[in-house]
Amino acid sequence: MKRALLWLLMVLLFTALVLGGALGFFYYSTDEDDLPPAGVTLAGQPLTEAAGYHWELPVLGGVLWREFDLSPSLASVELQSITTPAAALTLAEDMTADGTTLQLKSAGGVTVFEGTAAQWKDFTFPASGEYSLTIRAGRQASGQRPAKPVGYYQYQCRFFVNVQPTLTLSTSEAAQGDVVAVYVAGALGGGSVPPTAQCELGPVWFRPTQNGWLGYLPVTYNAEGGDWPVTVTLEDTTLTATLSVRSTEFPTTQASDSAPATDAANEEFRRVIWSLYDQGSNQASWSGAFQYPAQGASIFQAYGAYLYDGETSAGRAANLTLLCPENALVTSPAPGRVAYAGQLQLTGNTVVIDHGCGVKSYLFGLQSIAGVAAGDQVSAGQGLGVAGRKLIWEVRIGNKSVDPQKLTRGGSDGLFYRPVGDALR
Repeated sequence: MKRALLWLLMVLLFTALVLGGALGFFYYSTDEDDLPPAGVTLAGQPLTEAAGYHWELPVLGGVLWREFDLSPSLASVELQSITTPAAALTLAEDMTADGTTLQLKSAGGVTVFEGTAAQWKDFTFPASGEYSLTIRAGRQASGQRPAKPVGYYQYQCRFFVNVQPTLTLSTSEAAQGDVVAVYVAGALGGGSVPPTAQCELGPVWFRPTQNGWLGYLPVTYNAEGGDWPVTVTLEDTTLTATLSVRSTEFPTTQASDSAPATDAANEEFRRVIWSLYDQGSNQASWSGAFQYPAQGASIFQAYGAYLYDGETSAGRAANLTLLCPENALVTSPAPGRVAYAGQLQLTGNTVVIDHGCGVKSYLFGLQSIAGVAAGDQVSAGQGLGVAGRKLIWEVRIGNKSVDPQKLTRGGSDGLFYRPVGDALR
């Protein structure tokens, strides 16, 4: 019995020695060469040399962990000046946004940012000047198997931020009925205060981007041809540009037969519809081309058409009139919020969709409204009701109309302009 116990003890001791030797071999075989690839890129400038690091490397899939430390030196890399309000951070493959932290200080040593790489994506510099930045690029423990290295590389750099606001129009020449994008780059301080624009063509509602602001200027059907100055004020900076408007040859059509509107109907329309012109948010809901609001419809009356009642002028068409199949479904041309749904004496059953940034679709003459009410969020193509024989679709930015048909073509219109090197919010 004693011999058996002694033999068992020797087997266990031998096994422990073998396992211990194996663990020791793998432990000490894990060295600095097994550290994750280093390197980050800030504003397109690579930082390849880490000032220090702290890593825990898994041995045998996480049975043991071996630590490696290099105390950060005082060395700081001098980068070239950054000329954009935000500085994009690109991490090495094994690094994660939640495992990476940054601390940014001004020349006076005041901390102006401290957070993760995920939060850094939304950060803009508060002002031009000199900054120092410490980046700890790494990864946190995740509990995954097999285990992965946990820790960080520390990078230290200095740089100047020199940002000058600029004004860009999506086009220098536009036709009547177009929308022109107005892009202001270089908005420091987080872009908390939107710029203001002055142009007699119409109002501009700005939406925030990562590096500035993007707004939309309407060129309505009766805008005079010629050069129009566009002036944008961003805090204490004034920027100017010139937009050349060219005339469009609009058709001449017979005005639709309708009973003269009463004073009460006109007053109701002004009270309900006109009050919507300056309401809404600066968050745009559309991302692609608009859809026609009734499938199978044909254009009965074009936008901007000259209307005649016999030989007498009856004005201009600020909308698109569609000839619809019987019981055609009326749908939302683009995502948005229902700003109004109800019946008006002048336009019958009426639905107004607020797409954001002052852009609204006005749908007049529905046979019935179904399933939507003011305040509802709707998606593109979502049903709003049933069309009458003729459905009127009007698109306005603020109080100025634009050609709805052009919005169905997508990218050629300023409403779909995307600034190069910037991201919409």
